[in-house]
Amino acid sequence: MTATASTTTMSGRYQRAFTIAVVVLVAGWHLAGAGGQLLHNRPAYGSFAFQGAMWLVMALAIAAGSVLVLRGAPGWRPAWTVAAIAIAASTAAAAASPAGQMLAVNWAWGSAGWTCVLVLLRRRFAELAWFLAAEAVATLGVQVGDGLTRTDLAGFLAVLAWSTGAQLAVAAGVRALDAAAGQAAVAARSEDAALERAATAEIIRAARHARWLALQESAAPLVAELAAGTADPGDAQVRIRCAVQAARLRRLLAEGDEVPGSLVHELHASADVAERRGVAVEIETAGSLPSVPGPARRVITDAAIAILTSARSQTRITLATVAAGIAVSFVADTGAVVSLPAAGAGVAIEHQQDGSMLWAEARWNSR
Repeated sequence: MTATASTTTMSGRYQRAFTIAVVVLVAGWHLAGAGGQLLHNRPAYGSFAFQGAMWLVMALAIAAGSVLVLRGAPGWRPAWTVAAIAIAASTAAAAASPAGQMLAVNWAWGSAGWTCVLVLLRRRFAELAWFLAAEAVATLGVQVGDGLTRTDLAGFLAVLAWSTGAQLAVAAGVRALDAAAGQAAVAARSEDAALERAATAEIIRAARHARWLALQESAAPLVAELAAGTADPGDAQVRIRCAVQAARLRRLLAEGDEVPGSLVHELHASADVAERRGVAVEIETAGSLPSVPGPARRVITDAAIAILTSARSQTRITLATVAAGIAVSFVADTGAVVSLPAAGAGVAIEHQQDGSMLWAEARWNSR
């Protein structure tokens, strides 16, 4: 699993945990709070069966809402449907309560509000506020129909402030926790990306250092021989050895340049030594070239160096996109058979000598 996927999963798990906590809260309130109040005030109701039926309707609405939110953020239609059913059941239960005792025995107001919180939890906050306001207006309308007194109004406002305040606070708290989980996921992704970049840079540095040491092992003896006079600069083989080492050094320096088309860039650096000898080098590209990994580029440029240092007067290099990779073709007047490097890193090398002309192809396949 990638770092991005893992942090996204972590954020999703936190949000699901918050959702489950709200489901437990709402179900617990309806069972213990509303259910307990319903049973406690059983003698006060004109029809306990009707109140029980409304309690069951509310329980079914909570169950449906729980399924919706546990599957993900519900759409507006199912969320509003569940919320509207809860408000209708709450209003019906309030209307069936004894006149003058509605606030004391009404169990449904709180359950309806918590049901709205459940299904509208991750929708716009204004939707939750409007539904809670609609529920309060419906309940107040029942009180007005029963004959509203100052005492009733004061009690209504007290219950409204306590229940609606708690419901809005829970909804706002869950949203704040969701935001905190998202910020934690972003921070974790940034940290993972920084660590990955640092690890990649260290791998590249170590690999380049290893190649530098390998170049020293092959170039230092040649320099020592030239300094001691045991190698004759006029010898054609010595000049070839010098050209090879110079081309490898230029390639190593070119590998440090982060530019588009790194393979072309490194081939130009490798060709510079041949051009200094008077060899005409043409490098052509056909189409948009894919990105070639470093190990494969080194196999291809090793072949290029071997051909360029053996070329007498001209070399043509053509890069073309092929199925799932790239083909690099070489045509040079080497005059003699060239010893090409072994294939590897997904690169296959073919060559054919025709008199003084050499044709070779290095083909890299990403599959």
